[in-house]
Amino acid sequence: MALNKTLKIASYAGKMILENGGETYRAEDIVTRICESHDTSADCFATLSGIIVAVTKDDKTLSTVIRIKSRTINLEKVHQINNLARNTENYSCDEFMEKLRNIDKSPRYCIPFNLLAHAVTAASFAVLFGGTLKDFWGTLPIGAAVYLLSYSFSKYELNGIFVNTLGGAISAFIAYYFYSIGFIENTDKAIIGSLMLLVPGLALTNGIRDIIAGDYMTGMARGTEALLVATSLAVGTGAAISLCAGGSF
Repeated sequence: MALNKTLKIASYAGKMILENGGETYRAEDIVTRICESHDTSADCFATLSGIIVAVTKDDKTLSTVIRIKSRTINLEKVHQINNLARNTENYSCDEFMEKLRNIDKSPRYCIPFNLLAHAVTAASFAVLFGGTLKDFWGTLPIGAAVYLLSYSFSKYELNGIFVNTLGGAISAFIAYYFYSIGFIENTDKAIIGSLMLLVPGLALTNGIRDIIAGDYMTGMARGTEALLVATSLAVGTGAAISLCAGGSF
């Protein structure tokens, strides 16, 4: 029973790391760390789409395979799980599992806070890339619109490539409309600023870190994912710009 509980909490922790944007080597390290704290040896193999864990104690081996069906970005949860795994010896199996469940159920930042953060971030990038103060104020609602779009479609678990294509198109359409009514001065700065919200920077960074850690398969998978997302942004934005430049605005 103890071995089975150890397997459950270790694999659950690794699953949560992968689902919330953590690196595969971090998930493997946390699984191994949890098992070793319970005097159990473990072998773990993690990829973007699944995790395999096998634990052994007293010539008895148990294993499990967990499919990762959805992934998001919540580094706060990754941080909490990482800290919890480093203090495993202070908790029993049941207490540790309860804390993991509490972390998993913890709410994200509220919608108004996310809306404000996305709007200010997009507007700040517009200024950073050479925009004016007028572009700053004009990009605020564009950033908010991009967040509302992403949040709305996240409920339906649609393909990220489709969402990013639509997000790029919406950014360009709104930017050209604001330019036509004199609300902004530089459409390119407003579009670039809002697109920075969708750029797959974390996926690319984690891919490089996985490659450095020796996990070439996962690193290449993350790199490919980042490339596809970037391509979808370019396609959506380019199509919208072509329509707008053709006389729609």
